[in-house]
Amino acid sequence: MAGFEVVVRPVIFPDIRPRAKQSLAPQDDPEKGLAVISGNPAEAVGLSYSWSASASYSKPREKWRRVDGVRVFQMKEPEGGGGGGGGVNRKNYIDAEVANKIAMEEPGGGQGPVLPPGTAEQTPGGLQEALQYYYYQRQREDSNIEILQRNTMRYADE
Repeated sequence: MAGFEVVVRPVIFPDIRPRAKQSLAPQDDPEKGLAVISGNPAEAVGLSYSWSASASYSKPREKWRRVDGVRVFQMKEPEGGGGGGGGVNRKNYIDAEVANKIAMEEPGGGQGPVLPPGTAEQTPGGLQEALQYYYYQRQREDSNIEILQRNTMRYADE
């Protein structure tokens, strides 16, 4: 005999396992425990949609400026490289605009109380906007600066 060295492997047949419990509706109320979903699928759902945006600023914005058109010519190098002017080169120039008055709209203009005369201008919509005026020295003609136009208006919305 083999003694204690015999290995035994048990065999479990599927027919001896218990069956899983089946869920059945109780006999007294067959509707008990069931969820009922109802409604009219043809009904339209109306969802509202709205959108808004606003902006504000805390620094003055430029409304318009009055400028002078100038032409600035290049200065020639002096002979010998020393001090003093060497003349004007009229073939090489740039055209520029030099502001002499700028109107800036202050923050919150048109929303506050009526301002004293001279500090507000009437707009087409009837609101008043507070304008601050900045004045600058006018450009003078020089040997290399020629004034082309005076008092041309430039508006911010252009």
